[in-house]
Amino acid sequence: MNEPAPHPPIKIMMNPTVFVLKAVIVPFLLASSVWAPRSLLGQDGQAYEALYAASDRYYGLETLCAHFRQEVELTLRRRTIRSEGTVCMQQPDRFSMDYSDPDGDVLIVDGEFAWRFNPSTDDRQVIRCSVEGGGGRNNFFSTFLDNPRGRFEAVHEGREPMGEGVSHKIALTPKETGGAVEFRSAVVWLHVDSNFITALEIRDTNEQIRRLWLTNIRVGIEIPQDVFHFVPPGGTHVFTPPGCEG
Repeated sequence: MNEPAPHPPIKIMMNPTVFVLKAVIVPFLLASSVWAPRSLLGQDGQAYEALYAASDRYYGLETLCAHFRQEVELTLRRRTIRSEGTVCMQQPDRFSMDYSDPDGDVLIVDGEFAWRFNPSTDDRQVIRCSVEGGGGRNNFFSTFLDNPRGRFEAVHEGREPMGEGVSHKIALTPKETGGAVEFRSAVVWLHVDSNFITALEIRDTNEQIRRLWLTNIRVGIEIPQDVFHFVPPGGTHVFTPPGCEG
């Protein structure tokens, strides 16, 4: 029985232009992946533009006060603590959070020490931490607006309504962890027109989540100096945690 003759091999004709394009495009793509600027390899230019606009605005101010509303989610204990009050700052190193709920709680940075007194939970103890020992980190304005490119990987996640208008939403991850960095990640909202911080979400290294909203922001106002001055009440004990000595 005769076997059928094999089919002749099929020849695939390639357009010579394809080879020319491959010769040009492939090396270009490889070179681009090597020589692309850092901003295209993970850092977000739009995020840093918004952060530095906010930084310039903040460090150009003399004073600022705002109403704050805060939630602290203790994830391990499945508990959320809510509070509100007035936050104020005065350049270069004064900061305060005066709580109206719970009434009497206060956090004050006087330029030398950070003082925290929470009579709602313990009316006998005052916590003191030197600014050099980490007390200055209580000022969340400078925490997020001081040298953002050098300290954070930032990603712009769009715009959304927040507070009194629309804000940029920017996710931040510290470039260094441990030591002075006490959080794993954060999200900051910056008003698209005023460049003010309108909200924060901070995920601490101890699995605590802190959310803060700012409204009624006032700048260039006169602030009484006793806002940034703290004297431990009589009968209280001043406790300095390890590492806070300065």
